[in-house]
Amino acid sequence: MRDVEDETLEGRLIAQRKVIARLVALAGDEALRAWLEERSVMQDQQEDPGAVPSPGVGIEVAIAEEIRHIRDEAERHRPG
Repeated sequence: MRDVEDETLEGRLIAQRKVIARLVALAGDEALRAWLEERSVMQDQQEDPGAVPSPGVGIEVAIAEEIRHIRDEAERHRPG
């Protein structure tokens, strides 16, 4: 039963990503594209690449990943 719920949730999230990406592509707004680009990489401000991530960093990484997916999908749908 849990697998069906997980698949349903994942399907809904993918659908939302696709709709958002299409809207971004159709908007054609350079400021929006710049905003997505800036947020598609997590800015953790750490100098030491071997530093142990602080709690909650997993969420920040997931946010940056999702924004990157939306940005990339929007670029594929961009007119021209």
